[in-house]
Amino acid sequence: MKVAILAGGLGTRLGALARGLPKPMIMVGRRPFLEWVIESFARRGFNEFVLLTGHHSDVIESHFGRSRGELRFEYSREKDLLGTGGAVREAAHLLGDRFILTYGDVLRWFDYDRFVQKHEGSALAVYPYSADMTSIDSGNVGLTDEGRRVKTFVKGAPQLRLPFVDAGFSVITADALEFLPKGGVCSFEASVYPALAARGELEAEIVDLEFYDIGNPADLAATRAAMEPPA
Repeated sequence: MKVAILAGGLGTRLGALARGLPKPMIMVGRRPFLEWVIESFARRGFNEFVLLTGHHSDVIESHFGRSRGELRFEYSREKDLLGTGGAVREAAHLLGDRFILTYGDVLRWFDYDRFVQKHEGSALAVYPYSADMTSIDSGNVGLTDEGRRVKTFVKGAPQLRLPFVDAGFSVITADALEFLPKGGVCSFEASVYPALAARGELEAEIVDLEFYDIGNPADLAATRAAMEPPA
């Protein structure tokens, strides 16, 4: 099974910290952050990666090449910014019948192999929302009563008081990509997850809050403090 990593972000919130770099290539612990993300999957037996690049894509492609030991890399480069949905749509021919989808700016040490084996179709990892979270305004996921499927997926709707947040990774079947628009800019999160949830076809798994994020300066600083060795 391939791991598709969304790695084309502009890093706008990071300002000068990401100047000249794709956001996932910012150094953390003396390595590009994207190396850590790839390692988190390689440790669980995954060795085929599709990197969905855009902003400064040459930096990623020249760094990883086509192979590193047993790891194999393919690339889907956006010529124009198409959003997360457009990026996945453009890479569909590389992804196979079922694939893991994750982000290049979030790292979680997790048993992804078990996650894939446990869920037969498409599945989304989620964690409980708490009002004291500093970088997340509201939950975006509601589960069925037994907690095994996603019932509601809506971002930017605090009035719904949804109790969970998507954890930044999922396993997706190729037929789910039919919910993406045929062209133009689109969001995978706004197109695919809500449609699967409405049909009762998106399994859920509740995971813990232990992850690293470099999406904004505060999170990057916290991640560096946790992962970098003392001077």
